[in-house]
Amino acid sequence: MPTPTWTLSISGIVTAGTYTDISAYMLSAAWSLGFSAPYEPIARESTLSVVLNNSDQRFSPEYSSGAYYGKLEPGLVIRLQSTDPADSTVRTNFIGWIGSIQPTAGVSPDECTIQAQAWMSRAQLSEVSIPVQESVTYDAVLDKILETARVYPPGTSAWFLGVTGQSELGQNTELGDTSTFSNFEAGISTFLFAGDNWSESTSIFGSFQDSVGREYGRCWQARDGSLHAINRHNLISDKTTDVTVSNTMSDMAYEYGDPEDMANVVSIKARTRRETAAQVVAGLQNPVSIAGGGGTVDLTYVVKNQNNGVSLAVKSPITPVQTTDFLCNTDSAGTGTNITGDCTGAIIADESFATRVGVRYTNNNASAGYITFGQLRGVKLDEFAVVEQTQSDDTSIAAYGKRQLTWEYAADSTTTADSIGEFILLERKDPRGRVKAISFKPQTSAALLTAALTHSIFARVVVTETQTGISSVPYFLLSESHAIEASDYSVIWGLESASATDYWVLGTNTLGNNTNLGPL
Repeated sequence: MPTPTWTLSISGIVTAGTYTDISAYMLSAAWSLGFSAPYEPIARESTLSVVLNNSDQRFSPEYSSGAYYGKLEPGLVIRLQSTDPADSTVRTNFIGWIGSIQPTAGVSPDECTIQAQAWMSRAQLSEVSIPVQESVTYDAVLDKILETARVYPPGTSAWFLGVTGQSELGQNTELGDTSTFSNFEAGISTFLFAGDNWSESTSIFGSFQDSVGREYGRCWQARDGSLHAINRHNLISDKTTDVTVSNTMSDMAYEYGDPEDMANVVSIKARTRRETAAQVVAGLQNPVSIAGGGGTVDLTYVVKNQNNGVSLAVKSPITPVQTTDFLCNTDSAGTGTNITGDCTGAIIADESFATRVGVRYTNNNASAGYITFGQLRGVKLDEFAVVEQTQSDDTSIAAYGKRQLTWEYAADSTTTADSIGEFILLERKDPRGRVKAISFKPQTSAALLTAALTHSIFARVVVTETQTGISSVPYFLLSESHAIEASDYSVIWGLESASATDYWVLGTNTLGNNTNLGPL
């Protein structure tokens, strides 16, 4: 029976920045990654749950005589790797941050369960804003989000100012380059604007979801922690089989005509923006004190619709002009000495984004004072047209009833909305059989073990199963769940149907004969 070698390590429990192998204590482990459902633009969180032998209390964080006392903490990086017995290839199967540590309390057996998560959880908890992006594809927007937010995947050694072990530039780290931990395929759509419709509470996860959804692309975190995204043409043009599963599964979830998988009325909104002339977009509500003799004060102007509080976007904020954009007085009521001429205002570049702009005021007068009046001017972006484009198939509606699907991410034009809507309709208007998941025991054959260790998200899987009549049907690997314990290893692959339509590829097919035009 082919058996892989599993290596579980935690970074920093003995030496900072160094992994310590704790595989000898591992009793069982379960981990998963990928998407929770077909067609979603962004994957769910990757998770790991591992049970450890804690008989010597080394995994009890508050046991003062424990081997890892004072160092085993949430936030440390934990990594699970496998070694393939066929060729000794070492692969990372999961990497993430420890979330919780749960030792059993004085009952047998003496164990500890460690739960870990990866990048998605931190991305959901962290807010982000970026300057207005113009004429960009989704991948450039994702890069900008990462550069601005500084919430990088686990195991990344990017530079963090002031953080011991991650701030010795040129020694143990480098300035964060998103290409070292991400692989975003170039987008098809060019967004007129991006980042302009996010509120001050938009999370990194939400901004990723919005950007990828507008492309009708897909984004996920790979086993090694890196972030990946593909455009909407990728899966419909991928015809290369990565692995074949033919009657070797231990279980299979199959359904023909799943109502949730069908759509014969598809609606997608097209949202456009309009640039206004430079104007006042935000103002100071109350006086703010500022020290004299070169004292400074930083203010953040939040750009909102004054009628309904909805966030608006501003591009090209104008450097504040004395008297026009601010006044400074020695009295908070503005009745003292006017010292505006001794004061300056400047846009803070790294604190200025689409929906909020940072301004630094400097008071060069010897006397302390107050900013009694302040405003921000710039080019405001107004939403002036939202058009819902709907595609439907009357034959499908008559046969199966109305199956409505509204894509919640807005396209930039009616042309793009129509194109994506037509694609969804063509793919999902008719019922078809779908293998939702297959389960198998990798250790029953060398081929299955290699498949389990090698293939991950969006590998193309061809399935044959005699009882259901499925013969060489292509799917994409949508999610993977693994569980190991003594002498046992099991895997569940969640699957998404490959395209039901052959699309035209330049130089390969004859348009209108055996293929169709793909979505723009």
